[in-house]
Amino acid sequence: MPSNLRIHSAAPLHFAAFVRFISLDDTLELLFDTPTAHGHVWYFYSPSSSTTFYTLTYQKPHTYILSMDDLASVEDYKLFPYLADSLAHFLEGSIEETSRENTIYQLLNEEWMEGAIADEIARLKGSLTIFPKYYIHQSLQGAAYVSVDTLSRFGVTLTSATPRIYGYIQYMMQHNLLPVSTAEEIKQESQSALLKTHEEYDVDIPQHRSIGRIKSWQLNGEETFESYSREDVDLLLLLANNYLTGEKVEGVVLNDIGTIYQEGIGVAADGSIAAEWFMRAYNEGDSLYAPTNMGDLYRKGGVHIKKSLAKALEYYRKSTDPYAFYRIGQAYEEGWVDTPNPDKAMIWYKKAAEAGHHLGIKKLNEQK
Repeated sequence: MPSNLRIHSAAPLHFAAFVRFISLDDTLELLFDTPTAHGHVWYFYSPSSSTTFYTLTYQKPHTYILSMDDLASVEDYKLFPYLADSLAHFLEGSIEETSRENTIYQLLNEEWMEGAIADEIARLKGSLTIFPKYYIHQSLQGAAYVSVDTLSRFGVTLTSATPRIYGYIQYMMQHNLLPVSTAEEIKQESQSALLKTHEEYDVDIPQHRSIGRIKSWQLNGEETFESYSREDVDLLLLLANNYLTGEKVEGVVLNDIGTIYQEGIGVAADGSIAAEWFMRAYNEGDSLYAPTNMGDLYRKGGVHIKKSLAKALEYYRKSTDPYAFYRIGQAYEEGWVDTPNPDKAMIWYKKAAEAGHHLGIKKLNEQK
């Protein structure tokens, strides 16, 4: 469902002029706009970061409503308050939800974002225990939806943790992998829904029960945790078997299979088996996570796998992850495979820093 903000202003909006006014590095793109009996509606998005679109509705005589889907990308969540504040300034209006005590940035903070995502995933879980499809309200793909079957293809169940469900929905939207209903299917579903309008449902939201967590870090250095349920592990093992018998499985999912063996989540820890799945993941197109995990596996060593800095560097070089860039810099600085080379180290630290990685930024700051 969408989140909304109301901006009170009777001033007319010229969208192109507004885009120039906000001066974003990555401009907004107007999908289309249309007049209505009571005003006007604009549909737009950020080509560099959006997985859903925004709507801005003008209702005569003096109200604008800015709307964002609660399954939007994290980048869109961060952009939403800026858009609202900028619109209020551009239209010389006021945002209904704010006051002198609470600015839009205080109200729509990280806690608000986490709460909105959690609520939306809870709605999705509850809906999918009853209905076969959960539509993305403002999808860039049209009538795109999430289903239990769609999630299962990515090793995700209704008992998965909220970040895992949200993360894989974002991945599917970014890569246009969500199924899309036809007009005829939507018509039939609408008729079926009308028959169920007066039915009552007592829904138990499927709960996540963790059997293991993996700590990781965001670009800014914030700690995050990937949590797995027993159902997650069982499904990943099923997908592993399906892959070995010829079924197509996404590289990022194969990486998850490697991860549970690397960390011993629901299975016996085994670095050699983990390495096999990371390599399969890389060969299936995962150039971000899998080679980085291979690098970490060889950098640290583990059960049934020997530490090898040379192999660690080999796999970090295959990765597109800014964290891997930092490790390559470390390899040159410390001389993992050759004489230390501070100049080459700084080239890679700078590359990590330019991608926003906190360790690369820290290294550059140490040189000042």
